[in-house]
Amino acid sequence: MIYLALGSNLGNRFENLRRAIAELKQVFRMEKISHVIETEALLLPDSPASWNLPYLNMMVAGDTDLSPHELLRFIKRTEEKLGRDMKASRWSPRIIDIDIVMYHDRRLLTDELTIPHIQIENRDFWKYLLEILGHPTNDPTVNDYRAMNYFVLDPKIIKITNITPDSFSDGGKFFNPADALEEIEKSYRNGAAYVELGAQSTRPGYVEVSAQEEIRRLEPIIANIPKEIPLAIDTYFDEVVNFCLNHPNIKNNSNIKIINDIKFNLSDKTLKQLADNDTKIVTMLTGTDFDCLKNQVNHLKKCGLKHIIVDPGIGFGKTKFENLTILKNIEKIKSLGCEILIGHSRKSFFSLISGQEASDRDIETLAVSDVMQNFGVDYLRIHNLEYHIKFFTAKAIIQL
Repeated sequence: MIYLALGSNLGNRFENLRRAIAELKQVFRMEKISHVIETEALLLPDSPASWNLPYLNMMVAGDTDLSPHELLRFIKRTEEKLGRDMKASRWSPRIIDIDIVMYHDRRLLTDELTIPHIQIENRDFWKYLLEILGHPTNDPTVNDYRAMNYFVLDPKIIKITNITPDSFSDGGKFFNPADALEEIEKSYRNGAAYVELGAQSTRPGYVEVSAQEEIRRLEPIIANIPKEIPLAIDTYFDEVVNFCLNHPNIKNNSNIKIINDIKFNLSDKTLKQLADNDTKIVTMLTGTDFDCLKNQVNHLKKCGLKHIIVDPGIGFGKTKFENLTILKNIEKIKSLGCEILIGHSRKSFFSLISGQEASDRDIETLAVSDVMQNFGVDYLRIHNLEYHIKFFTAKAIIQL
């Protein structure tokens, strides 16, 4: 077995790891992928304070047809492709760092490469990850190792942040911009793949607010959002999309990765702008007419959209039992050939099994999230991030 260690402490650390995994899969047959742990930076005593940024670390195990040196050269090209400054100081922060920790039972000592890695005895978290992946290190101190935080890269979780006074499960909780920004940064630090901003409640019986009101609610958030946080915007107004994409704090950083248009209401002009920006779009099935959803997908493709995400629309124009039927038949949605998002969090159809208020439906939500991951759903759009990260991390460890 070959073991590779990956780390990132600069920029969008989660996305850096995801991109590195995708690149490595070109030449590396991954048999096991660890969960992600957060550790303090390893620094020399005289290192600048600005370098003291926590790392996300993980390890993969598998095999390759490349020799150790060929694999090393591929890794270096990958690091450079993903944006690492190859001339930066060895101990400085980096977008991505990939190390060959072990290569079967080979031992190498060359100017380019040492196997096993020369630092294997000095990095306790490597020993921990090796143990997790099933390679015993016979080091009793590993049993006492504690990471700062644990995360998973899969499934990709979209954390809902409602900037409204009247959303069905948490209305008003993040209506204050300072509270919203704190929640957004916390969600990103704690493992959300994307943080979704919604300035319009779409609960049953909602009263629509104007595009101008959505913009008013979003402006203090968009103006102050850290550039590394990947955002999804939940809106069906052209004006709101254009405002967000062209805001000075966003335009050059491209934070906005997804537009969630639940009404299929955006104009062709706006859709083509999203296509030009390589932005992902979510299109929703409101009701039960599958042909309608197929037509929406075809129209988006005609407008040049390459990254289309389909949402079967749990809770939108369906009975409780129709929602259940859709969840049991995700394969039909998969036939469209698009990524799939499930927005089931705290929805009213859970009253089939529970009489809890919306804010108390997180256990039911988590149960469905687990089944949806097993079905290969790409995105889970949820409220309670902490429960999901803990659950899926525990699941990942056990399955290894």
